[in-house]
Amino acid sequence: MNGEHGEHSGNGGNGEGDELPPDSVEALELALNPLVFRIADSTVLIGVKATDRGPELMYTDVGDTVCAVAYTDPEEIRSDLPDGYRLFQIGVPDLLRRLHPECGLLIGPRAASPLMVMPYEREAVIAASVPFPAGAPIRIKKHGVPHRALMKAVLPRITAAPGVLRVYLTRYQVADAREKLLVVYENDPAVAGADTDAANAFIDAAAQIELADPMQVVALGDVPEPFHAMVLEDVPPVYVRSELTR
Repeated sequence: MNGEHGEHSGNGGNGEGDELPPDSVEALELALNPLVFRIADSTVLIGVKATDRGPELMYTDVGDTVCAVAYTDPEEIRSDLPDGYRLFQIGVPDLLRRLHPECGLLIGPRAASPLMVMPYEREAVIAASVPFPAGAPIRIKKHGVPHRALMKAVLPRITAAPGVLRVYLTRYQVADAREKLLVVYENDPAVAGADTDAANAFIDAAAQIELADPMQVVALGDVPEPFHAMVLEDVPPVYVRSELTR
């Protein structure tokens, strides 16, 4: 590793077995366009109207492509929101999953340079949204980072969850996306619900203290190599179950 951060490229994936083949169109798109990672990490505002056919988004035509319309500026969407539409906030990958396969996405229609996700780019953006995307350059901070406020808020929750064994806390960055606080927890697979308990504990604690930093929470078992080894070798645990320290 170089300095405080180690930078590695590898096949990340989301820990659920759907890694991108390195020669796929989506993997090539990820490698060639760092903007994909920023888009995948974005949260946008949309207008939604309830209809007999279900929720209906705001759409526009961009050339020959029908696009859902999303905004990043609250004032802009409020001025454009038609009657009968309600305002919602959603992550870009979740929004893309809800669109028709032939529908694109236009982000910031009033911006000088609006962002456009074409239908054929959808899978690349979704693939870029997992914690360790296939083929992406990822930097992980050595030695971990202290975050006393978060740990103080989460300790009562994880000590009450018997399946949470260890917690590693550091920072990481995927390509050009935002640097995030990385929470890696080790859970006992023999304890039912331990995986969910650990993730929820950190999400609830972050909400309690109104954590300003973006945060990624992931189970140690879902961290692919070589990042799994990096965490174990270079990031000391900030929490170890008391019986494991004896």
